[in-house]
Amino acid sequence: MKKILSAVAALGFVAGVATTAAALDLSVSGTYSVTGNYLSSGSGRGVDVTEQTGEDNKADSYWMHTFAMKPTMTVNDKIKMISEIRLADNAVWGSTGDLSADPVNGGDVYVHRLYMDYMSPVGKINIGRVSSGPWGTPFLDGDGRANGIKFWPSALASGPWSTYFYVGKNTESDDQDGTTNTVSSSDSDTYEGRVYYKDDALNGGIRYAMNNDNREAESNTKNVTMGLYGVYKWSNYFFATEIVHLDGDTESDAGVTTTERDADAALLEIGGKFDNLSVAAAYVYLSGDSNSADTDNEAFAALNGGTGSEFAPLYILTGRGMGCLNPDINTADTITGGEVATAGAHAVALFADYQASDRLALHAGLAWAQADEEVQGDGAGGYTIGYANRDSDYGIEYDLGAAYKLLDNLTYEAHFGYLDSGDFFNSTATANDAKSVYVLSHSLTMTF
Repeated sequence: MKKILSAVAALGFVAGVATTAAALDLSVSGTYSVTGNYLSSGSGRGVDVTEQTGEDNKADSYWMHTFAMKPTMTVNDKIKMISEIRLADNAVWGSTGDLSADPVNGGDVYVHRLYMDYMSPVGKINIGRVSSGPWGTPFLDGDGRANGIKFWPSALASGPWSTYFYVGKNTESDDQDGTTNTVSSSDSDTYEGRVYYKDDALNGGIRYAMNNDNREAESNTKNVTMGLYGVYKWSNYFFATEIVHLDGDTESDAGVTTTERDADAALLEIGGKFDNLSVAAAYVYLSGDSNSADTDNEAFAALNGGTGSEFAPLYILTGRGMGCLNPDINTADTITGGEVATAGAHAVALFADYQASDRLALHAGLAWAQADEEVQGDGAGGYTIGYANRDSDYGIEYDLGAAYKLLDNLTYEAHFGYLDSGDFFNSTATANDAKSVYVLSHSLTMTF
C-alpha cells in the first residue's frame, strides 16, 4: 500500500508542477457505484437453479462498489496521456479489509489503462495499456485492456471509410531476471486489422484478429477471430447485427493438430422509438459443442468467456454476477459448472423502455432461451455433459426495472428479474429439480 500511495503522490506532484507551469491541462472524469443484490437461490457465485434431493438452496444477498477515475493530461494539441485508475473494482462489502493492490485476491487498487494518444502526421496512434474490449455493438464486448499499439492511418481513410491496426503483447516469456530457462520466442502476441464504414445511416465494420501463442514448449497455438457488424438507422427505426467466428488450432512440433476452434455467435436486433417509448426485439446465438471426443471445440461461450461483461440486456441470463453467460463478476457459467457455456444458446427477447419524465425511465423485458446442444457426447456412447433425452429449455425470463435521476449526475436504479427455469437444469433424466429463481437489485451511481 505504501508503494501505491508513493506512486499516486509522485504523479500528483508532477501533474501539479506541470499544470502550475501551464504546460499541461489535467481533467478527471469517473464513476462511483454502489450495488445491492438479493438472489432467491444463490450459490455464492451466482444463482443456483438446481435443488437436488435433500438440498435447501439458501438465498444470497450482498453489496459491492466500484470507484473509477479517468485522468486525462493534455500535453498539447497533438499529445494526451489517458488513464483509468480503479480504487475499488466490484469490491464486495465484508469480504476484505483495507483495499490493496492485488485485484486477483480481493484487492482493488490498480491502473486499468494507461496510454499516450498521439495525433501524428500519418494518423492517430495509441501506445501503452490500451482498451481491448469494444467492437461493434455491445454484444461480446468486455472491459478488457492489453499492452500494445493502436494505429488509425490517415492514408487509409477516405470519406466514410477508415482503418485500424493493432499489435499487442499478451505474455512476455524472456528470461529477464536470469531465474528461468525460457527462450525469446515463448511469447503470446496479438495482431489485428479492422475496416470501418460510417455515415448518417450506416455504421459497420469487419475485423480480423490473430493470436500467436508460443508459450508451450512443444506446440504452437494460432487463434483467429473474424467478425462483422452493422447498425442501420432509418426514420425512427434501427436494425443491428454482429456476427463473430472463432477459428484456429493448436499444433504440436511434430505437426499433429491437437485442438481446433470452430465456434460462432450472432446478434440480430430490430427496434424503434415512438415519442417516449422505445421497443426492440433481439435474437442471440452462441454455438454449442456436441462432441468432446473430437478435436473441434465449438462452444463459443466457453472459448470467449460468455457474452462479454458489457452485454447485459437480461438481469439473470446475462446479468452481472448471476453466473450465467456474463463473465463480469463471476466467471461465465458458474450456474451449472460449465454446462451452459458448453451447450451454447438460442435466445429471443423483447424489450420496452419508457421515458416517463425527464428523471424517471422504466424498463420491461421478456426472453426465452434454450441450449444449442443440450448434451455433449464423449464419443463412446456416454456423455461429458447432460444425459440421454435431456431437455434443451433454459426457461423464460421476466424483467422489470426503473431508473430515477436524483441529480443530473446521480442515478438510482431498481431491477427485478424472474427466471422460470426450464428442464435443462434438471440434474438427471428422472429428476424434477430445476428451481425457478428471482433477483432483486438496486444501485446508486454517481458520475463526474
